[in-house]
Amino acid sequence: MRDIDERSRSSLRMALLQSLNPTAPLGYTKPEALHGTPWGLEILQSGALRGGVNDAKGGTQSLEGKVFFSDRTRESASAETTRADLRSKPRVYAKGEGMHPSNAYSRAQQHRMAQVILHALDNGRSLSTNELAPSIEVSSPETLHIEGAAWLQRLLHAGYINKLGGLPFINAPLGEHLDTLKLPGSIELRVDGQVKKLRGEELNRFYHQAASELQRSLENGKAPYLGLLNKGAIVPLVFGFEKINNLSTHEIKLRSKTTQHSYQDTEHPLAGSPENGGKLKEVEVRSLGDFATLCLGCAVKGFELPANIVVRVKGQKSEKAQYLDAQQIQAFRQNLAAQVAEQAKGKPLGALPLHQLQDINSQLRAGDLRDWTKV
Repeated sequence: MRDIDERSRSSLRMALLQSLNPTAPLGYTKPEALHGTPWGLEILQSGALRGGVNDAKGGTQSLEGKVFFSDRTRESASAETTRADLRSKPRVYAKGEGMHPSNAYSRAQQHRMAQVILHALDNGRSLSTNELAPSIEVSSPETLHIEGAAWLQRLLHAGYINKLGGLPFINAPLGEHLDTLKLPGSIELRVDGQVKKLRGEELNRFYHQAASELQRSLENGKAPYLGLLNKGAIVPLVFGFEKINNLSTHEIKLRSKTTQHSYQDTEHPLAGSPENGGKLKEVEVRSLGDFATLCLGCAVKGFELPANIVVRVKGQKSEKAQYLDAQQIQAFRQNLAAQVAEQAKGKPLGALPLHQLQDINSQLRAGDLRDWTKV
């Protein structure tokens, strides 16, 4: 059988990529490569995808420091079609979940719980305690705040977040679930061979110092900003790109098969490149509320979304995706800017404390945002 000519192949390819969604802009074609991340704001601000910027993946077969994409290639050598989970896998990665305390999902909740601890102590409220009395080895008195924060991070991750115990604190008033957060009633500090037991006010000072340092480190780049702005809830983004050339393949051996994953050795600019292509064309969010948080984050950081992109809103599996074109995005941003200016009372967003920005974000998300997309 004779192969089809290049012109026919190109026409067939464009027809297959054509979006049939009635809300998509006229002539819009689907992305050919996708990348899901909880660090969407940081990526948009930097203008590029960079591998290994935050933390190691930690998998036994992980390839560190590379930029991975879900693209229209086969998932395995024996597969007869392109990968069936083109969008679903990036959505999983965008949630930022993982086993270790360093994952983005956990860190966003760690920050919210640190806020809960500090709010209670700063307002003279007692922390709930349990019968545990752990021993903490500290290398020197000068590093107590750092090592105390690392200990608190592990405690919150293993004792609460991994068991879904951090979820009640997300988007709730800081003092609402304080009784469910129980910390050890005493701690034994071991420093330079000396042992000191902390109880009462001394213990509260330790908790305040540890929570303050944990909060500081997370706000200084160790947690995705949108997750902090959204009171501990990750805002997952999936970036959709035009065709990316010259991708390499990484194989992961499973029991029943070997899967193939596409990656780049170097960073990938969102504007694409003459050699590899791959211009950003689409940003997918779960809801208009998530899009509002993204737009607020951009305003706080002082930059705008890239021009000529389409925003895809896709929530539950049963819901049809909604596309926002350039005019709708502009209308949404103008409505948001007007409401934010009113809530900020004319003050520059960059000068507002995080807790006030969190409240503004909550008020934005609580409204009916569908009217903001009308042009």
